[in-house]
Amino acid sequence: MVIGESHDVESRQTIRETWGNESIYDAGVVKIFLVGIPKVAPDATQRLLEEESLAFGDIIQQDFMDTYYNLTLKTLMGMEWVTKFCPSASYVMKIDNDMFLNVDYLVHQFLNPSLPIRNNYFTGAIVANTGPLRSRAYKWYVPKEIYPNNTYPPYCSGPGYVFSVDMAKKIYDLAQEIRVIPMEDAFMGVCLYELHIPPTAPPAGIFNGFRIEYDLCRFRKVVTVHHYAGKELRKVWADFWAKRSQKC
Repeated sequence: MVIGESHDVESRQTIRETWGNESIYDAGVVKIFLVGIPKVAPDATQRLLEEESLAFGDIIQQDFMDTYYNLTLKTLMGMEWVTKFCPSASYVMKIDNDMFLNVDYLVHQFLNPSLPIRNNYFTGAIVANTGPLRSRAYKWYVPKEIYPNNTYPPYCSGPGYVFSVDMAKKIYDLAQEIRVIPMEDAFMGVCLYELHIPPTAPPAGIFNGFRIEYDLCRFRKVVTVHHYAGKELRKVWADFWAKRSQKC
């Protein structure tokens, strides 16, 4: 489930031609782009989105404004879609559109298809002992009337996290009953807390919510690295994929 803005055609195309190219993997992988109602040139953008959807069949849209504040709704839309249309999947990944993703490592090393499929599983770079920012000056502002507590339960950092497919329905159903907050990753932590399912800590250095300079051997042993997009992602991916059988 790739998060991005409805007007950002370039990011979607870059992902389709790099790590999001489903045809290059020996595992069953499905990629979807989650979008809301365009804010930028809405009528023209919507027409282009519908043409893109006809061409590629990988865009999921619902009727909420495509804003940062609605990221939680966007992620819940993806969980609803997975529950309805992809219930036989084993695992789901939510990822931002400015990421390097090593699908082979994720599938074959990290999740390991030879092991039994986990249930009640939610993992990523765990963030703990943080709380809502109360100043309107912040992009991540959350007022007390939206979330009264001073701390969030532990959660997995938003740029990229993985969960077992059973969690999609559990979280989506719970979100119909509790107050949704705009900080999407923190809200997932609230849901996990309410479900009494703590996030599972991954091995150190697997999920990188920050930038690491490209190094083939290092990138072979990660799931995600943040802040790779556009021409740079294409360049890094071309090298990474061409040298995939080279020894480190």
